[in-house]
Amino acid sequence: MRFATKPQLASRMIATAVTAGLPCRWVAGDEAYGNDPRLAAQLRQMRRGYVLAVACSHQVITGLGGYRVDALAACLPATAWQRVSAGRGAKGYRYYDWSFTALPHAADAHGGHHWLLIRRNRRNGELAFYRC
Repeated sequence: MRFATKPQLASRMIATAVTAGLPCRWVAGDEAYGNDPRLAAQLRQMRRGYVLAVACSHQVITGLGGYRVDALAACLPATAWQRVSAGRGAKGYRYYDWSFTALPHAADAHGGHHWLLIRRNRRNGELAFYRC
């Protein structure tokens, strides 16, 4: 057995599952997976949706040019945010502010829609970023 990174292992497992015909329409992963552009490219090629966390320094191309995702979040108007529950937790519903920005299709895109999803903690303002 040879060493493989988490994204490499995930890539193999997803390919095996899809080839075997398992019903899988989308994939979710944390930054370890989202920061590897090869995994997202493979998922697009396989026509699978995904929600992959990315670092605040992650770069995206918008209709207005390239931005770091944290810089893009800082420019969003108040109307860009929607308060939505992330489900019930031990202390009740967990509400966050969410924003999504449409991203142009990448050169290797295979159709579909591309988004940057941003989650903002209502108590401390902490941000989390996701490529979708």
